Amino acid sequence: MKEQEIVPWDVKRILLGQTPAAFLLEVLVRTAVVYVALLVVVRLLGKRMSGQITILEMGVMLSLGAIVSVPFLTPDRGIVLGVLLLVAILALQHGVSWWGTRSPKVEMLSQGRATPLVRDGVMLLDELERAAISREQLFATLRGKQVEHLGQVTRVYLEACGLFSVLRAQEPRPGLAVVCPSDLALFEHDHSQSVCSTCGNLGDRAAPKGAPCGRCGRREWLAAVSGRKGSADGNTREQEG
Repeated sequence: MKEQEIVPWDVKRILLGQTPAAFLLEVLVRTAVVYVALLVVVRLLGKRMSGQITILEMGVMLSLGAIVSVPFLTPDRGIVLGVLLLVAILALQHGVSWWGTRSPKVEMLSQGRATPLVRDGVMLLDELERAAISREQLFATLRGKQVEHLGQVTRVYLEACGLFSVLRAQEPRPGLAVVCPSDLALFEHDHSQSVCSTCGNLGDRAAPKGAPCGRCGRREWLAAVSGRKGSADGNTREQEG
């Protein structure tokens, strides 16, 4: 039986590929030219491209990555083609934005719209599910906005660009705590006012114990949080009937 011939690794092919070594210098020139063109196009696309981006802007950014990869590394593709594609993306993005400013329907289709997640201290569970936002994600966002319980907010919106907007209540009422369970001892609880542990709906004081929530139908209730101990948000606040 013939012994198999051991083929040594082609180190040159692994390191340089099938292109000549001179192409390494060409790659540096290609990268510099396309990189400068990319910076110019992104600058012309506007400040939004460097912040929280919309769906349309996300599509543009992904397209930019696909476009610049070809003139960077492919020897049989010229730089001009990549630059022309960048200019085409720039024109497309500006064209859709211009059209959107003149047509609300186009703006809604291309940008999306804000989704309400909390209304008057009560979570909108259907909207949370539709937006694929968990309660813990919502609570983490509220904690980042210095919110301690849902009674302190009137509206929470998930904006089209993915940001959360929180509108505080002028006169907070008791609500469901958004802090970690281990920190609940730091807050005053209104034991005369129950709150649904699922959606944050305040219970009817006249309702029997264990009655279903009027918003979500769950039967798990907690004592509502009225504020931090020792603060003006404590039980000294006049409770809403």
